[in-house]
Amino acid sequence: MHRRLRVLFVPFGSEGDINPLLWLAGLLAERGHRAEFLITPHYGHLISRRGMPWHAVGTEEDFLSIANDPAVWKPGIGTWRVAQAMRKSLLAYRKAFRAAGGRFDLVVTSSFGIAGAALAEARGIPHLMLHLQPVCLRSRDDLPVMAKGAAWLCEAPGLVQNAAFLCVDAVLNRTLLPPLNNFRKSLGLGPLRDFYRDALHRATGIGLLFPPWFAKPQPDWPKGVRQFDFPSVRFGDNPLPPGLLTWLQSGESPVLWTHGSANVHLAESQELACGVTEAVGGRALLVGKIPPGFALPPSMFHCAHVPFEDVLPRCRAIVHHGGIGTMSKAFAAGIPQLVLPLAHDQHDNAARLRRLRCGLEARATKPAAAAALQNILESEKFPAYTARCRALSSDNPGRGKEIADWAEALADAPGPHGNFGNSSLAAQ
Repeated sequence: MHRRLRVLFVPFGSEGDINPLLWLAGLLAERGHRAEFLITPHYGHLISRRGMPWHAVGTEEDFLSIANDPAVWKPGIGTWRVAQAMRKSLLAYRKAFRAAGGRFDLVVTSSFGIAGAALAEARGIPHLMLHLQPVCLRSRDDLPVMAKGAAWLCEAPGLVQNAAFLCVDAVLNRTLLPPLNNFRKSLGLGPLRDFYRDALHRATGIGLLFPPWFAKPQPDWPKGVRQFDFPSVRFGDNPLPPGLLTWLQSGESPVLWTHGSANVHLAESQELACGVTEAVGGRALLVGKIPPGFALPPSMFHCAHVPFEDVLPRCRAIVHHGGIGTMSKAFAAGIPQLVLPLAHDQHDNAARLRRLRCGLEARATKPAAAAALQNILESEKFPAYTARCRALSSDNPGRGKEIADWAEALADAPGPHGNFGNSSLAAQ
């Protein structure tokens, strides 16, 4: 039996970014290890519900100031607003780390958990970074779609791609490196020169929580990465709310519409869902924090939140924003998807979905979305989409034991932990 570890999890983002770390925390807790979280109070209930301790990063108001900003969901500027929030939260993470005692055997972060990464490095604690989506990795042979309208870069000559990378790096290094390096200096650490290479891929071990059929391993990915699968999903563990269950049982399987757990700007998407449902027919389940500002017809039902693993098996298809957490659960449920991407990683995820023939991407307009959804649900095409989705979902074991074994091994890795991403242990 492995010695009992104290493992600190530092997610950054919304529920879709937190759940994969919760999944690994649960695997380690089942082995007798102590899993703790640094997390915004807004999502503290997710940790408490699983009986794990957590330490508050900032305040509820800090989180809502970002979540309530409509620019976060706008193409082109949304990712920069999130990056600004990350910059502003650095000291809050340091305060929470101190409150937690700072003595851990392993620190696990998501991609933008750079504060946790720096704190681990300063204390000489092994650090496991988990990338949840392929957009975090560059490759000339599998170039991610980094923004709306940028798909053409995937077919561009190498010199054009390199120029695009240089432009992105220039912005990242100018906006994110100065505050990060100031933070590192306060911890007694040296400066970083390049955000993509030195911050986004700086860890004792780098794990990828998406399977090879979603993003094939590339020779020009950072050295030492280990690829797993989407986190395993347990279906039907929780009872559905009585009102929702009654509605689901009262008619045919619906199409689920959602636009992210943190998105509170839902008026347009809810009106779109209503219009598309009217045009296409059938029933629609709306999942979103804010209720619609209009009366729903009997063919539609709204709930603020429901675990997708509990409701997706009862749905014909899902329409969503393209977040990796939602997409992975839809893959696991084996149902076709229609993605209406907004920002961040969503355009790249949508492009991969199309290539897998498990769904479509469309603009968020009634004609475009209705045509795409009708395409998915047409009697002669629906079985093909569904068969392909279910074939992929059956090949998603999660590899939980493998990643939990690796986390334990990283915790025992000899220090100092500065040979980031290239240690022999990271490459195993």
